[in-house]
Amino acid sequence: MPLTWFWLAVALAFGVGEVLSTALYAIFIVLGAVAAAIAAQLGFDLPVQVIVLAVVSVLGVVVARPPLMGYLRRRHVPEMVSGAQSMVGRDAPVIEDIGGTHDAGHVRVDGESWPAISEAGTPIAAGSVVTVVGLKQTTLVVREAPAPEPAAKEG
Repeated sequence: MPLTWFWLAVALAFGVGEVLSTALYAIFIVLGAVAAAIAAQLGFDLPVQVIVLAVVSVLGVVVARPPLMGYLRRRHVPEMVSGAQSMVGRDAPVIEDIGGTHDAGHVRVDGESWPAISEAGTPIAAGSVVTVVGLKQTTLVVREAPAPEPAAKEG
């Protein structure tokens, strides 16, 4: 009976370790320790309990962990982009002339003024519309947005 409590303590310790690491290794030692506790309760001697612990733990890591990790990777939601990174791909009006690659101007995105430089190094006049194509530290890298095509007249 005392070994039953020992195996349950081992299971508890590795359970806490799994919660802290979330690597999905310790959980199989938890299952092995619980199986060893059951073996102890059924009256098997220590070598059998250790073998049960080892077999259940190793089988769990080898057989169950790979598909479990694959399932978790498939369910992983892409990271949410925020701040300046969320502006990439958006159009913005130029509110202060952009002089080129090293002469930042400003664009307005969501009501905020952001420093911006030209991707091509060419000046972009205030009043133009640009597309944000990247970031250089905290400065937006922009290129002139293509002009909208005129609507076809119905005739």
